[in-house]
Amino acid sequence: MVLGLFKNLGRLPAGYNERVHGPYDPSMFYGKKDLALSEVKVGELGSWLARRNKSPSAMVGAISRSKF
Repeated sequence: MVLGLFKNLGRLPAGYNERVHGPYDPSMFYGKKDLALSEVKVGELGSWLARRNKSPSAMVGAISRSKF
């Protein structure tokens, strides 16, 4: 059970392609682009929140991408 939590540790993201993106940058999100929160309509807010990745590694990645 615990080993399954670490199976992707040290691996590159699934959406990363070296030929397309160039050198790997850990602060960059390589997944599919989605609507910004400011562009989401009130009726679509529930489905938008459901599409968010809420894993601990995703939270750390979002914080590392923030521009203070």
